[in-house]
Amino acid sequence: MRTSSSLLVAAALVFAVVVVAETLPAAEATYRPIGNTSNLVVQQVGRFSVLVYDLSHRKSLVFVSVVSGETEAAVGGGTNYRLVILAETTPGGSKAKFQCVVWGVPGSRANTWKLLSFKAI
Repeated sequence: MRTSSSLLVAAALVFAVVVVAETLPAAEATYRPIGNTSNLVVQQVGRFSVLVYDLSHRKSLVFVSVVSGETEAAVGGGTNYRLVILAETTPGGSKAKFQCVVWGVPGSRANTWKLLSFKAI
């Protein structure tokens, strides 16, 4: 009888946790604008995104500048950078804007950074 009561109580607790979890609002990403895009870290993130994309896709892109950007605290630590980058197709060639999302921890080594997306806009 005690085993049945214990199982019933455990099942009720599991049900309560599931109901509460389903009613809580999901945490949404909150990007905040970058005030100074000429900041050294922001410029390095922009250069990193162009370099990684160029190496993996062989597009001969050359970083020019960061036009605008936003950051958010990433789940599990680090920072997500969503940047609009200006790059040349070849040195002295036509310029185009790209949007990238990069995850990283400022001050960490380069091998811990990740380019999450890179697309022409």
